[in-house]
Amino acid sequence: MKQAERNTAWFTHSRLTAFVMLLAALAAVGSWQGNRVLADNNNNNDGYEFYGTISVLPNTNGFIGNWTVAGKTVRVTSSTKVEQKYGALAVGAYVKVEGALQSDGSVNASEIETKSGGGSGSTKYYGNIEALPSAAGLIGNWTVGGKTVRVTATTYLNQEDGPFVIGAHVEVEGATQADGSINASKVETDDSSGGNSNSEFKGTIESLPSTTNRVGDWKVGGRIVRVTATTEIKQEKGTIAVGAYVEVKGTPQADGSLLASKIELEESTSSGGSGSNPSYAKFYGVIEALPNTAGFIGQWTVSGRKVNVSAATRMEQEHGVPALGKTVEVEGALDASGAVNAHEIEVKGVSAGQSEFYGRIEALPATTGWVGAWRVGGRTVNVTVTTLIKREYAPVAVGAFVEVHGTPQSDGSLNATRIEIKQGASASGGNYLSLTSPMASVSAASYARETAAASIVAAFGVNLAATTAVASALPLPTTLGGVSVLVDGVPTGLFFVSPSQINYALPNGAQAGAAAVVLMRNGAVVTQGLIDIAEVAPSLFTADASGRGVPAGLALRIKSSGQVSYEPLARFDAAMNKLVPATVQRNGERMFLVLYGAGIRTAANSDGNAANGVAENVTAAIGGVNAPVLFAGAAPGFEGLDQINIEIPVTVVAGQSINVVIQARNRAGSSTTANTVIVAIQ
Repeated sequence: MKQAERNTAWFTHSRLTAFVMLLAALAAVGSWQGNRVLADNNNNNDGYEFYGTISVLPNTNGFIGNWTVAGKTVRVTSSTKVEQKYGALAVGAYVKVEGALQSDGSVNASEIETKSGGGSGSTKYYGNIEALPSAAGLIGNWTVGGKTVRVTATTYLNQEDGPFVIGAHVEVEGATQADGSINASKVETDDSSGGNSNSEFKGTIESLPSTTNRVGDWKVGGRIVRVTATTEIKQEKGTIAVGAYVEVKGTPQADGSLLASKIELEESTSSGGSGSNPSYAKFYGVIEALPNTAGFIGQWTVSGRKVNVSAATRMEQEHGVPALGKTVEVEGALDASGAVNAHEIEVKGVSAGQSEFYGRIEALPATTGWVGAWRVGGRTVNVTVTTLIKREYAPVAVGAFVEVHGTPQSDGSLNATRIEIKQGASASGGNYLSLTSPMASVSAASYARETAAASIVAAFGVNLAATTAVASALPLPTTLGGVSVLVDGVPTGLFFVSPSQINYALPNGAQAGAAAVVLMRNGAVVTQGLIDIAEVAPSLFTADASGRGVPAGLALRIKSSGQVSYEPLARFDAAMNKLVPATVQRNGERMFLVLYGAGIRTAANSDGNAANGVAENVTAAIGGVNAPVLFAGAAPGFEGLDQINIEIPVTVVAGQSINVVIQARNRAGSSTTANTVIVAIQ
């Protein structure tokens, strides 16, 4: 199966509503700066600022006393300037805090300002539209991400990134009410989740409406699919019927159904080949017999199976022409005799000195990472720690159908460079089974598809949890709000659960490849998906949790006297209504960036020096200038979070939007680049 055909939906830049807590915690540098790489004498930083939600207010005049904002203690005195331009102070209000950072992580506030809309308890959040009023101008009560949103004639509605429809991803700003609803000051569509929250999955048709053009509710793979007159139905590989295997694309609805934009017939789960819905087959094999005709039209024999080739058969010959002994991938419809009427044949190819073959796993070693001798299709396959194992369609297990690449040995074995699980071929003839993917797991920092072991993951879907819950302490719970997540059968720690999003920690030692993710609620399987795991997958958290723009982190200054202070990298621009880079003034002093991310600690530790983590295999460039990496590794005191300390070279040209590019190398020496972030340096 080609890369483009993967059944893994993912969201490019969806906001992490639950990670407000984590991002606010970045301010607590006293507990993070434990790497002994940059000295920390816990001096106060009078220029410190951060954003967060008020959870505790003192019952005093002027609210003088200790507040709690985003989990931090904020000390307010009579000299603290308090501005309530965007709403009154209250528990739940979103505020900007400026002041002096103390050695215990608290802040002596010099200024506090409410942000993001008016009313009591101002808030901003992102979610999918689940219900809309039918009134003109959409005035009335909406349901967005499980919350009631009240829209009035004064609410600013922005549809620049798409129309307001059920399933659309939107940003909501407004005032939180006592009942948890939002009086919206602004609602705008947001294309950062991949555009109108489109989803796709594959499954078998279980029931069909008896209507013209099949308009109505279908049941596919246990899920209701709503088909309208505008739904595109493609039947190139057969005829739509109960038992046919289809790919469905569309928009998730609040009730868990999918409003279909396209349905394409893929293959049938039936074993026969009669009727208008022939069984669709895809298999790999070696050409054993070919007809001596132009275009090889006629009957072939491929690994003992009869394959009928016609002038309409599409022939992919990028890796050479068909010949005896060549490996091919065959797609087509089974006829009554069991032969395959091919509509596509692809000749497979390998590099010089390399070999590939297909077969079932017959035996596996009981070792970590399955390192050792495998038995595949009667052949010995030698697997090492550098072998890439791709588990896109099923876990590694005896009986799984695999594609093996590697170097042949004199004893007939193969030293494997890559092994790919191929959708678990059925026991009766190589037809593919499928794993639907209604839940997509991506990096919580950058929203990239690939993640690495011991990193933070965000999973998106519908009806994932019955409630919203946040973990309150370490170690992380493996059950939260009745929800648990298993990666290849291993329970994971949970940061946050909600109906549309789960944040979890990928287990230490998770093997490279595509792993199966299973979500359970109250002990029962709710849904499943896949996650792409790489050996190294560097990604950086950003200040606005978008995966773009200003990084989540701080600037560290070392003065000529040896005094150390911390400064923010982000500031809120009221005119632009967003976070922008805060200018780092060098003033002839040594300056460092302290950035936070995930998927970095798994880079190779080739120098054996634990003090600098894996810095020897992490590179940084600031404004195109190579920058020394002093430390790269796990951030102390936080699950799944990584930290990078970078010195800003004096040769970096000043600017207000300077790119910071991070790369990390794996054990084979290959580099992977993190999402680019920007800083301002003077």
